[in-house]
Formats: sequence, structure tokens, C-alpha cells
Amino acid sequence: MAYANDVGGMHGFGELPEEGHGFESVWEAQVFALNQACVAAGVYTLDEFRHTMEQIPPAQYYAMPYYERWLYAVERLLA
Repeated sequence: MAYANDVGGMHGFGELPEEGHGFESVWEAQVFALNQACVAAGVYTLDEFRHTMEQIPPAQYYAMPYYERWLYAVERLLA
């Protein structure tokens, strides 16, 4: 089964943007840190995190910025 995140080699998505290093907003760094802490503490695994992101409906997945997808997954795994 193909997921919304599985678009490797597909055409029509445009070029990847040139981005700087780091986070665009403080909340992105906080979501990143929270996820790292939860995985390190054994609250959930990295595989569970990735699988949860893969369950985002395609239309919603494509409309979300990168770290908003992370937030979506963390929220569901902590619920």
C-alpha cells in the first residue's frame, strides 16, 4: 500500500526549496525535542511515530508543513 509520504521518483511536486539550517519557528524545535524525548524515554518507538505520520490522509498530509506532521503524530501517540 502506498502512503502519501511515498512519492519517491514521482513527478509533479516541483523542486525542493532551498532552506537554511535549523527551525523556522520555536514551536518546531519544541516538537522535535518532545519527539526525541518520548522516543528516548520509551513512550513510543520511532517506528510508531513514523507509522502514525503515514496514516495522515493524503490531502491533509500534502497541506501540512513538515513539523506540523510531526505535531500531528506526537499528539496522537500521547493521547
